[in-house]
Amino acid sequence: MMMLISLAVATARAELSKGSQAVALFGGVGGSSDRYDFNGPEDKPVTGGGGAWGAQYVYYLKASPAIALGADLSKSSNGSLRTDELIANSDATARLKSTICMILARLSFPRGTWRPYIFAGVGIHDSSLLLSAKPHPGTTWVNGGTDSLVLIDDHKTSAALGYGVGLDLFFSERVFLGIEARETLLAGLRADTTANADALGLSLRHRHSVHQGNILFRLGWKFGA
Repeated sequence: MMMLISLAVATARAELSKGSQAVALFGGVGGSSDRYDFNGPEDKPVTGGGGAWGAQYVYYLKASPAIALGADLSKSSNGSLRTDELIANSDATARLKSTICMILARLSFPRGTWRPYIFAGVGIHDSSLLLSAKPHPGTTWVNGGTDSLVLIDDHKTSAALGYGVGLDLFFSERVFLGIEARETLLAGLRADTTANADALGLSLRHRHSVHQGNILFRLGWKFGA
């Protein structure tokens, strides 16, 4: 299959020069490598996996090396992680959601059909982090309650710092498909426990900043020079 794709686009040229521009729409999956650790039974991710989408624009300042500046907007809804192994004798639900807007710098291979690139960006995010739990049927919290309780609830709008790598495949002078992996630090968003968790004697072994991770598939259009 890879050979067939390469043959089909063998004549494609996607030379980048000063003044070249590109727009791309992307979609894929989001999640996080960060984990909750309440000292047993097991540590678990701060969110489940789920959908992500967004758009990007770049303008090339140089052709060799191909350096571009641009803007990137992404939204990661992720998904709810449900587990009975994070907090003893309870069912927990964890989720991270983020919207990120960044100004980015990108370094691309300037010619050919297959176009690897790297990028870094800085901007702003609006994100929320939620963890709730409810005792198993027939059990109670240490204080005797049986209600579902919010144990972590943080919502921040603050700085974002992202980076990533990708590969674009140009089918013609203008149209390309790509795949990208990225991670973004969501500054200010932290896994701090609520008063409910403190009252139950639940404490995290580590408190840390939270990162949004994504695997994205891109469809783009090159124009300009």
